Amino acid sequence: MAPDPLDRAITVVRGGLALAGVAGVLITLSPLADIVDGPGSAPGGGLHTAAVGSSVAVIASLGAAVIFAAAILRLLWLHMVALVLGTGLALVAAFLVISARTSDDFADGAELTMRGGGLLLVAGFWAALAGVAIALYGIRLVAQAAPPVRMAPGRLQRARTAPFAAILGVVGVVVVVTSGLAIAYGTLALGDIRSSEERLGGRGMATAGVVLGMLVLSLLAAIGGVGAWI
Repeated sequence: MAPDPLDRAITVVRGGLALAGVAGVLITLSPLADIVDGPGSAPGGGLHTAAVGSSVAVIASLGAAVIFAAAILRLLWLHMVALVLGTGLALVAAFLVISARTSDDFADGAELTMRGGGLLLVAGFWAALAGVAIALYGIRLVAQAAPPVRMAPGRLQRARTAPFAAILGVVGVVVVVTSGLAIAYGTLALGDIRSSEERLGGRGMATAGVVLGMLVLSLLAAIGGVGAWI
């Protein structure tokens, strides 16, 4: 018997979330080593190092635990929470590396050396973003495999997740962590609209949420990826 498309789609979502959980583990381990080191800015300051605080390990471990739970359980709301946490882990990892590399405690123009903690953060950043991207692709497959939406006769209706997509997309421009949610809800709304043969409204709001979410996540990847090394 061929695998059910919906089950296959949910498996993709869970696989992406599991990868985001691995990112949480990598970030949890980052305080074990320094992020970067290099010449200090103070006269005769010698070698200066930048490290990760232990609080980061606590936060990342809690996030990883929730994400792994979402990867195990077949609960849509928990998958959505995990998307927020995965995006948040990527944001935290990028912020820690960039802030360490641009610290005023280092001499201007100094050659900085990335250490083990920094490498773990960079790996966690990309693993988190890749996990979120895979999970979002899985949600797209869910939208394609979901059964047609039941509509009440004689009444103009709108895809129920379309407004959430638009709102979360706008919020994500500032908050960032809701960007993945905007894409997820927008994708589900577009799937409902498509299965209803365009009888459902809300396409504009759903599309806006997807576009804004993708734009913000692309900027996060560009800024975090480049900023980690330059």
